Amino acid sequence: MNLNAIWQVAKSGRMGALRSLAGVMSEYTRACFLVAAAHAGVLRGLAGGPLSLEQLAARLGAQDGVQAELAAWLDVGVSVGELGVGPRGYRLEGALARALADAENDDVLAMLEELTDLHHRLVFDAPGLVQRSERLSLSDQRGDVVARSSRMLEPFVRAALERVVPKRGAFRVLEVGCGSGTYLRHMTEQNPELEVVGLELQPVVAEQARENLRRWGVSQRADVCTEDVRDRKPDGSFDLVTLHNNIYYFRVDDRAQLLAHLRGFLRPRGTLLCTTATRGGSPSVSVLNLWGALTEGCGPLPTPEELCATLRQAGFADATSENLAAPFEQFHAFYAM
Repeated sequence: MNLNAIWQVAKSGRMGALRSLAGVMSEYTRACFLVAAAHAGVLRGLAGGPLSLEQLAARLGAQDGVQAELAAWLDVGVSVGELGVGPRGYRLEGALARALADAENDDVLAMLEELTDLHHRLVFDAPGLVQRSERLSLSDQRGDVVARSSRMLEPFVRAALERVVPKRGAFRVLEVGCGSGTYLRHMTEQNPELEVVGLELQPVVAEQARENLRRWGVSQRADVCTEDVRDRKPDGSFDLVTLHNNIYYFRVDDRAQLLAHLRGFLRPRGTLLCTTATRGGSPSVSVLNLWGALTEGCGPLPTPEELCATLRQAGFADATSENLAAPFEQFHAFYAM
């Protein structure tokens, strides 16, 4: 150990910065390796136990003579603590690697994909976009990845739905932006008499939702329309209107008008439920806020106070919020009547 060199670094005042840099580099390298290893099938392959370098090369379909290169890549996984290596070969070591080897945790993998691809580019490109007064479009977003990662929020959204959906009795719901249809399914299973209409802007996503509902056996009580809710005439026939994870797809100046329009779909004493991440959360939420601020037709995340005020501006006499993910995240449900 060269104590003199360490002493010189310490005297320079850079020790704290260098230690922080080492931590950042390790965590970012870890995330990149896990995404690559998951997509290459390495994590799934190691889920059954250790594999030798030769077995992993065969699994990847690598040509002969590239074992050294493959070993160098695998050693990156060892260096960040997600892989181990021993006499029997390489093995899963880290908790995250073990989790990503299970297909049930695809939402966790999607969040890592967002970090290493979408978030990286967005944070890196933001200053230039601002300088050039340019904005992103919805097509710049990888909707497939976002749809997969949003599944992490399903337990919290379901908790909010269980609060406002009765377990029995006739009940009609309008869901704005139904995505895959998972919440339509949850509501029909919670109440066997419930009927729901889901609106979805993207035809491909809407057709996938219809197929899912048929496969789940609930399509007779759940209908999906390819439609912008702003083009639909309010009829005052619904007991509940929901918006999940999409209020930031509307500009701040348009939200009061949108919510007032949605109020027209409700019967007297009907409820509007909006779930969304709110400003002031984790770095991932801050990046989502940045995406909304930079994307054409969208807007930044609201604070709970701002959205409650917007709901009252839209004509709802009673508007309250609840942090569904506390203490881990700022993810709120808004209930308005």
